[in-house]
Amino acid sequence: KKTDYNLTTREAQILKLITEGYSNTDIANELLVSINTTKAHVASILQKLEVDDRLQAALKAIKNKIV
Repeated sequence: KKTDYNLTTREAQILKLITEGYSNTDIANELLVSINTTKAHVASILQKLEVDDRLQAALKAIKNKIV
């Protein structure tokens, strides 16, 4: 079972916000970054967690205690 996803500190921070229900716009505003930067981080998170969408990422993060 893979549990080391090599998330960067920023990706882990964004993943935590995703689990809290933040939208990409909310995340961008919270972290003072552009929406495009946020989307790039989210795409990277989905790839690293090997999931298809934000909901799956959030569930996997909680289930595996990633955040």
